[in-house]
Amino acid sequence: FNFSNELQITVLGLVERILRLMGSDLTPDIRNEVSNEIRRQYLSAAKARQNLGWTPLFTLEQGLQLTVRWYRDYFRAE
Repeated sequence: FNFSNELQITVLGLVERILRLMGSDLTPDIRNEVSNEIRRQYLSAAKARQNLGWTPLFTLEQGLQLTVRWYRDYFRAE
């Protein structure tokens, strides 16, 4: 089973969202593209929905916010 919100997003798009949530002004250093890279891909959660009645509890944005908060709290505690 795949468990996802089935959102199609590029790696760079994901990096940009994380940087924004972190309040970072870093700019990704992209050297070049890999040959034969799959441009658009995502994980289909159809099987999990159909067989398990599963649905995501969070949007990607909500999940990223919770993850960033967890890491900030974790490293602050050390």
